[in-house]
Amino acid sequence: MKNKRKTLLFLQDILSAIERIESYIGVGKEEFFNTPSLQDGTLFRLQTIGEAVNQLPDELKQQHPEIPWRDIVDFRNLLAHVYWKIDLNTVWSILEPGGDLTALKQVVTKIINDFPSD
Repeated sequence: MKNKRKTLLFLQDILSAIERIESYIGVGKEEFFNTPSLQDGTLFRLQTIGEAVNQLPDELKQQHPEIPWRDIVDFRNLLAHVYWKIDLNTVWSILEPGGDLTALKQVVTKIINDFPSD
């Protein structure tokens, strides 16, 4: 076990962060690009997602190979450690409806809904 914190809590953290990001980007691309506080909040939540993904058990991630789990963690590391290379166009492509964040939300929601109760 990677962490004593329960897997379900990390999954809920991911879903919560996605929902917060959705509330930030609902203003549209132009407003997002022109509002540093929206960018900061979004980048923080993307880091949160990456850290929570890193804490998920490998077995769970292997059951859902359609999600690029390693890429999510790597992107978190880029945001945290190589922040000067952040490209907002790349970030926006992840955030766009129907993009990577949407796919992650769908899978995480399904995992949570199917999660066995203790």
